[in-house]
Amino acid sequence: MKERSPVVAVVGHVDHGKTTLLDTIRKTNVTAREEGGITQKIGAYEVCTEEGKYITFIDTPGHEVFINLRKRGVQTADIVLLVVAADSSVQPQTLESIRAIQEAKVPCIVVITKIDVPNALPEKVIKDLTKAHIQLEGRGGEVPYVQLNAKNEKDMSQLLELITLVSQLQNYTYDPNQPVEGSVIEVRKDRRGIIPTIILKNGSLDVGTTVYIGGTAVRVRALVDQLGKTHVHIEPVTPFELLGMKDIVNAGALVLQNKTEAIQEKEQNKGPSWEDTKKKFSFLVRADSFGSLEVIQEKLKAFEEIDIISSDIGEPTERDIETASSTSANMLVFQVPVRSTIQAKADAAGVGVFHYMLIYELLEEIEDLIVSLRERRQKEARKVGEARIMAIFIKKNKKIAGVKIISGQMEEGSSVEITRGRKILGETTISSIFKKTTPVPIVYKGDECGAIFTDSVDFKQGDIVKLYVQ
Repeated sequence: MKERSPVVAVVGHVDHGKTTLLDTIRKTNVTAREEGGITQKIGAYEVCTEEGKYITFIDTPGHEVFINLRKRGVQTADIVLLVVAADSSVQPQTLESIRAIQEAKVPCIVVITKIDVPNALPEKVIKDLTKAHIQLEGRGGEVPYVQLNAKNEKDMSQLLELITLVSQLQNYTYDPNQPVEGSVIEVRKDRRGIIPTIILKNGSLDVGTTVYIGGTAVRVRALVDQLGKTHVHIEPVTPFELLGMKDIVNAGALVLQNKTEAIQEKEQNKGPSWEDTKKKFSFLVRADSFGSLEVIQEKLKAFEEIDIISSDIGEPTERDIETASSTSANMLVFQVPVRSTIQAKADAAGVGVFHYMLIYELLEEIEDLIVSLRERRQKEARKVGEARIMAIFIKKNKKIAGVKIISGQMEEGSSVEITRGRKILGETTISSIFKKTTPVPIVYKGDECGAIFTDSVDFKQGDIVKLYVQ
């Protein structure tokens, strides 16, 4: 086994200083390490601290990769920096990030930024984090934290020291002789072809070997680091670009050497569908005429939730499917045929192709989609977890649900929605929670407990309890 450096993701609410923090770290540590080198932005980068320790940062806007991999049970990030601005404290995306960190069970460092602005209230941030179940060191908890100005190079050095300390306590290792395990951080297309940025967590990779990326076999033609330098051999956790892919793959796809595992990964992670819960829908639009295209475009542009990647007349092509896949978009097709070969390629890439012959059906479905999306988005923003009803008990004429928390947390007073398949059985609140016979205020993922609901709901074993903050 060999020691490896940590992989760090940065999460938090928009405009809380994530980009400034990363830019300062990159400026003072990447270029300083490679004098005269031209640093290329490839979705992740490696820095060297003053003590000669390496840290790999995932540099993806919004850090969707971290969230997606967390949902799939894979942790690319070893440590997460939770950035909270001192002038605006905990916000909705902060809470979303906290839930992601708790579910992934990954070490966290809180970074309180903008402490130099006139209306900074770092103590309020600390109190708000405590309410969100983030207990800081010296404040009754164990989560390390720093207060800093993200533009200050000295502050960045202190942050890097803290990251190094946390990583040393975790003791990250890998075995270069084991099969490759890694993740795609970013995918782009240029004159060299389809280029994924990858971080390995175990094993090692050589030019000429075959790996499975998103379940598809790829023979490695070249390995290129963040400075544009080519390698014949790469080990964790240096970020690199891989040349040799022929098919588009989504960011978040696993990189594996074991064929059986790769096939299972592909089957378990099919691409997006019309019914996916999304904050925004992206489409490539293809229609039979410019007149039809104009009507569809005008309708779509009326909704801020819809992003038109491209629009044209004629049948969808292989290039369209590649573009849709690389941008996580779907195809909207009106009164033009979709060849079976194109449909097959779309299915393989996880691209939804939605085909209409009547304009009113297309427009009605778009309107219904947006209405349901907005309702779902409002509710999902408050979601904190899910539980499954494993058993039912009756005590003193009260119906008690024996549940297991399968994601997030359950808290006394939380709003709940009890479902059976797609059917909503009822909405109520959590009256009380028990672990064995002891009342508790909150339980987390993996815990089993008894729950009493405020209102009567006709639930049974196997039903799902969706948990929301009020």
